Amino acid sequence: MPMPINRSVRQTESSPAWSRRRLLRAAGATGAAALGAPLLAACSDSTGAAKGSPSTDHVRVALGWLKDVGFAGFFIADSAGYYAKENLTVEFEAGGPNTPDSTSLLANGQADIGVHANMQVLLQAIAKGNDFVTIGSGFQTNPGGLLSLASDPVREPRDLVGAKILAQQGSKPQVNALFKLAGLKPDYQFIPIGFDVEALVEKQGKVMTCYVTSEPIALESKYKMKKDKDYVAVTYESLGMPAYATIVYCKRSFLRQRRDVMERFMRATLRGWQENAKDPARAAHLVVEKYGADTGLELNREIRENQIQIPFMQSALTREKGMFRMDAKRLGGPMYAGLRAAGVKDLPDADRIVDNSVLDAVYHGRTHV
Repeated sequence: MPMPINRSVRQTESSPAWSRRRLLRAAGATGAAALGAPLLAACSDSTGAAKGSPSTDHVRVALGWLKDVGFAGFFIADSAGYYAKENLTVEFEAGGPNTPDSTSLLANGQADIGVHANMQVLLQAIAKGNDFVTIGSGFQTNPGGLLSLASDPVREPRDLVGAKILAQQGSKPQVNALFKLAGLKPDYQFIPIGFDVEALVEKQGKVMTCYVTSEPIALESKYKMKKDKDYVAVTYESLGMPAYATIVYCKRSFLRQRRDVMERFMRATLRGWQENAKDPARAAHLVVEKYGADTGLELNREIRENQIQIPFMQSALTREKGMFRMDAKRLGGPMYAGLRAAGVKDLPDADRIVDNSVLDAVYHGRTHV
């Protein structure tokens, strides 16, 4: 997810750096079409949901982090009235330091829908007995990654051998997993830092763990560096450790009892994310001036982060079947392999926790869109 004001508190042993919501490349392709087809048609004021649901349903949504541009599509859907047109009022509960994890809020009945940035934490909550089901994933590529200077770049795991790695506390299992998955013996020096790129610029280490949609911006703005020419940013996925992020989920009982609510919520949400792709500045203004006005966010930074993250919402699957799609085989295959290499043992049945039926209904069902 987008970055907090105090980045040093984001990662713990249970919240590894590689599972953050920050991504790799500048948005070379923008516009709704970049997110893949099929796209939702614009809803009229008399949608099928509205005709059959005269009363308004209140939905509590627990976000995985502060109200920043990482939730762009949700805030656009709210501000543009897309939820209201689906007869929904949506209450967003922010996450962040010193706040309960969204999985706890759902488990305790304090929220109806969760949006989680950290796939590992969500999966482990399910493994502990919470009957959560995933509805979709906004980010098809996880934002965690590595940042290095172009003068001594890291582009593949073997470039890490013998390196000084600047990393956040709690990220060592993921660094070890990179070596393991590449068939390499872990050979590096771990140097704990926060998220300040100064240590990298001063060459205290060869590479730093980061959100590749965030820390590179500091290199660009403060040090006037250019991507590829002056610095290199790679995702963990490009290094062999894929993961989803910005995962929408709920209790299985909620989906069973209030499926229509979830379908209406996702239909409006998808419209919001489509609009976000057309104008990255729109959501940046919303979070700075309204939804995250009390968090001290910087407008230009939020715009830039939004530009960078938009392409990471697309994949071969979303280009074929639409945004937020999840592939149980991909989750249970290479994604679980990465988690296991990082020492995660208890993982739920991927086929059981991925439910595509809501998106099927939204894109192809009877409800008019």
